Amino acid sequence: MLKKTFVSAALCLGLAGVVSVLSAKDLKGFSHPESVHGSKNVVFVSNVGEQLEPLAKDNDGFISKLDKDGNVLAKDFIKNLDAPKGMNSIGNTLYVVDIDKLKGFDMDSGKEVLNIDVKGAVFLNAIEVLDNKTLLVSDTGTGIIHKIDLANKKYETFVKLDSKFGGPNGLLIDKKNNRVITVGYDPMGKGKGSIVAIDLKSKQIKALSKPLGALDGIVLAKNGDLLVSDWGENLQGVIYRIDSKGNITKLKMGAIGGPADMFSDGKSLWIPAMAENKVIKIDLP
Repeated sequence: MLKKTFVSAALCLGLAGVVSVLSAKDLKGFSHPESVHGSKNVVFVSNVGEQLEPLAKDNDGFISKLDKDGNVLAKDFIKNLDAPKGMNSIGNTLYVVDIDKLKGFDMDSGKEVLNIDVKGAVFLNAIEVLDNKTLLVSDTGTGIIHKIDLANKKYETFVKLDSKFGGPNGLLIDKKNNRVITVGYDPMGKGKGSIVAIDLKSKQIKALSKPLGALDGIVLAKNGDLLVSDWGENLQGVIYRIDSKGNITKLKMGAIGGPADMFSDGKSLWIPAMAENKVIKIDLP
């Protein structure tokens, strides 16, 4: 179900300081949606399941398939998962992490085409494409970012973050600067996570922010700014904008219940509100 609303936002994707009214839709009817990923003319939403239990192996997780307007094409397009989270795609294969496994599915039929058991994994969370044969996958529970060779179905540790940054959650490849950016989330809820950049060659780690909060998703805005979701406190989540100088502001919109792994195609920003069982779709200027 789509409910159209309006949010007033600093023009975070254009000129800072200018206020614009952005059209938004509440897409409802999900079951704790964690991640959104768009490919071709469709959008996929991963659903953890009936309960907000991201580590429960209960077989009630699923992936929904939508059109670019947010209309549901198939609510349980891929089902019988445990707690699916981050997604990405290469060609016609949709990749999704499910607690301690990386799975691949045909985007047309939903048929499983890949299943890699990542031994020792605790909380696989986000996926980024390094090249057409290699993925980076974050494990928020162990602090490791895995490098996965799809052709040989093998994996290795790309880097392990110090716990002071929080466990790596959302991932973003910054090709221009030859780095991957991750945002930290403390699964124990005791500390605040930071935004961190990791050089793809040297693996040197650099903090891009002070500890901010329970950070989850990260996407690149069309003007080059970063957009980062933060669960905040008491489910009063926010979206941060970070410009090239490191200045941090918030989107001026209402509190979001559990903003998780976002997706943007440059025209729209899709925010899964995990604790509200909905996805917020914002039309960008």
